[in-house]
Amino acid sequence: MIKVSIIIPTYQRCNSLKRALNALNSQSFPFDEFEVIVSIDGSQDGSKEFVKQFKSKYNLEYIWEPNEGRAFACNRGIRRAKGEVLIIIDDDMEPGFEFVNAHFKVHQSNAMLAVMGAAPIPLDKDSSIAAHYIASEFNSRLNKISSPDYKFQIRDFYGGNLSIRLENILKIGGFDESFKGYAHEDIELAYRLIKLGVTFVYDKDAYCTQHYEDNFRNLLKKTISAGKSAVLLYRMHPDSFEENELAIYNSNGWKWRSLRLFLIWISILIPITTDIIASFVVHFGKSYSRTKAKLCYLAMDYSLWLGVWLALRKDTKRRQIISKIKLSRENE
Repeated sequence: MIKVSIIIPTYQRCNSLKRALNALNSQSFPFDEFEVIVSIDGSQDGSKEFVKQFKSKYNLEYIWEPNEGRAFACNRGIRRAKGEVLIIIDDDMEPGFEFVNAHFKVHQSNAMLAVMGAAPIPLDKDSSIAAHYIASEFNSRLNKISSPDYKFQIRDFYGGNLSIRLENILKIGGFDESFKGYAHEDIELAYRLIKLGVTFVYDKDAYCTQHYEDNFRNLLKKTISAGKSAVLLYRMHPDSFEENELAIYNSNGWKWRSLRLFLIWISILIPITTDIIASFVVHFGKSYSRTKAKLCYLAMDYSLWLGVWLALRKDTKRRQIISKIKLSRENE
């Protein structure tokens, strides 16, 4: 009997997928009681062929359909799932020995939980600038939410290394497939889960190592996409504004906001500007220092708001949204 369904959405990362599937061959949970569904989002890198021939100890299947984005890929897997508990992991995650068992155990005490497992990002001497920056941000976030008395906010939610009862995610219709680009499909899901009465919890024992492999240029491009999806999230749920990045427009000083706006308009006119900024940050200094970390932060902030303004240029209610953004709180 299948008790747990694991969904792995993947796009163009066959080597990462190999690592994840191999790790799932070493689980303490009975192999005949969990299944893995690999939802291949249009990859042309051999992922489909690899899964076909992979020798798994657990029930394994794959779905291949043209590229439509992570939300769509997750939903394809959800519709195939047979377990009472659903786990979603990203393809760059390597589950630990107790991973499946830890997720499953938490759900036995309460049917209305969404469990976020630990997913720290390790670093070594070969780690990229992007990995250093993301590890610093995400590992700090894990430390914060792991506190026993911490009160979760929607923005704390992440959709990689997440488990939930299958019946609950089906009740809200899964992920919203309007999110085609990077980011916020999980935050939007969290918003509807809360409305359903689901509580967020963190479990350090539901452990995955996250191998972050993007370069800084790709990270900036993803952050531009995140800015666009932040606008989409606000359109869907205007009452969630305080949980949205749009609410932190004024969190930096006016000098940086002025320079940021100048860079955004230059980037709209000359798109290669983003690549130039990425190259400058990467080649500034030889090591990841405090100064370089600050430059990474500013570049990420610029990219996010570039995405926001690009989205608002096509929005019929942009004046109303811009006014709300500019009147947002001065500090988080």
